[in-house]
Amino acid sequence: MNSNKVISENKLILIKKPIICLIIIGLVGIAIRIYSYPYDVPVVMDIESYFWYAIDMSVLGEFPPGYSFPNNGWPMFLSLFFSIANFENVLAYMDLQRCLTIIISILTIIPLYFLCTKFFGNYLSLLGTALFAFQPRIIENSLLGGNQPLFLFLGIVTLTLFLSKNIKLVYASFVIAGLFSLVRYEGLLILIPMTIVFFYRFRFSKTTILRYTIALGLILLIILPMAYIRTETLGYDGLTSHIIAGSSYFEGTVSTDERFWEDLEMSQTSAEEKMFYFIQNGVQNLFRYLTISMIPTFSFLAPVGIFFLCKKLDYRKLTLIITLIVLLMPAFYAYSRDFQDYKYLFILFPIFSILSMFTLRSIFIKFNESSKIFIVFLLGFLILSVGYLAYFGHDWEHEQEAFAIALIIKDTTKKINGYYPEGVYFPYAIKNTDLEEFPVTSTSRPSPDKVVSVNDIPLLEEKDTGRYFAYLEDMGSVEDFIKFGKEVGLTHVVTDGKSAVPKILNNIFYNEKNYPYLLKQFDSLEHGFKYHLKIYQIDFEIFEKTLK
Repeated sequence: MNSNKVISENKLILIKKPIICLIIIGLVGIAIRIYSYPYDVPVVMDIESYFWYAIDMSVLGEFPPGYSFPNNGWPMFLSLFFSIANFENVLAYMDLQRCLTIIISILTIIPLYFLCTKFFGNYLSLLGTALFAFQPRIIENSLLGGNQPLFLFLGIVTLTLFLSKNIKLVYASFVIAGLFSLVRYEGLLILIPMTIVFFYRFRFSKTTILRYTIALGLILLIILPMAYIRTETLGYDGLTSHIIAGSSYFEGTVSTDERFWEDLEMSQTSAEEKMFYFIQNGVQNLFRYLTISMIPTFSFLAPVGIFFLCKKLDYRKLTLIITLIVLLMPAFYAYSRDFQDYKYLFILFPIFSILSMFTLRSIFIKFNESSKIFIVFLLGFLILSVGYLAYFGHDWEHEQEAFAIALIIKDTTKKINGYYPEGVYFPYAIKNTDLEEFPVTSTSRPSPDKVVSVNDIPLLEEKDTGRYFAYLEDMGSVEDFIKFGKEVGLTHVVTDGKSAVPKILNNIFYNEKNYPYLLKQFDSLEHGFKYHLKIYQIDFEIFEKTLK
């Protein structure tokens, strides 16, 4: 170890016990999350699917059929707590789901601290944990109730154990890697860096091959039983099937999906040009999301840290480099398909923390004033994160109002048009708010048939969501949609001026006088909401007269 580094770290006389500082970081992280907590807001979309899988599993006592997603590791874990809980409504269980992700997110700093100590001293490693614990996007994600916090926790534990000097702990890392891949199937890719570094570290020999065979057997003991269960309940194993599906998607889209290319005005281009489009799109989006995701705490520190990571390579640094490259692959795949989400990069944030620490260590050594700089950086990370959350964080007040308005729409309308993204709370309100008892299985809830959907278009033989939206957007006027709506039971039009489906309905919000057959029934501003949305009842008698 560099003597300057030792001297620099020994000057941290303000902190006698690193464990105390680690506890303080955890408590501050919890406080931020509690302050930002989305009270009275249900989980929706993919996360709601995890929720109902867990509820069904806790009620039925077995793996529930009828779910199409492969990542059932998190809802399986969640079902254990739902089985113990004894609440009387859906939101209480959803709060439990969120509380668990918050706890897991905070507990993640423990293995991350030990991972950082593989590269730095005890005190500098505390900054690495603070970078992660105070990272705004990690904080926001921990409030959602999804599978990312558990995915991150298991990923960090895997790397920490794998870099241990004890071969038994290295074996244990393969067991955790198996659990890691059950939470999100792309976790199986971590076998690539683990395999490469295993033979690099222990050298290629008969003994090493035997050791690796044991390690591989341990991970197979974890994933094969679940792969069998998934095949029985889903029809596929959810691991290799989805990894292989990535290349199949590119091949199929490039060669056959003509409507996709017509929308991009590229239907007549060659397969090579289409493939180039995917690669270009993936690279551009990956660079953009990587750059933005590093704001505010990683933006300068992590990129500079790559230079220090690549100097004087050993098996520990090699593990991080290969893991970073391999885990960028799922993100590249997602962004090439225009999936707009930062979650594909979260698994890289622990590595970003370590990269940042390489930069910070050089600063500490240069100024040789570790105690003062340590406090400055620790407080700086906290202030930057809290400031970012205050000004750029998720607007949970808006979500609370969107949910409250969805309840009003449910009680005052029969069938409406779609509106997104605020409209995601409307199906929840229909299916879950009038349950007389709980918990019940997901199939025991009312059907969400109060919104115009793809099922209302008999012309679509395959209920394709993309073609559904295209069908609606092809309607040239509000009148065309009302004609269609009358046939499928539409009674009200909902619009906030920007998110109505189809988009033509947003014109009503600003020019309601042009539509005498739409009678304004509700205006959210008149009821004290900041989120402005209007509900119009359709008078079909007046509508028929205007058409004559």
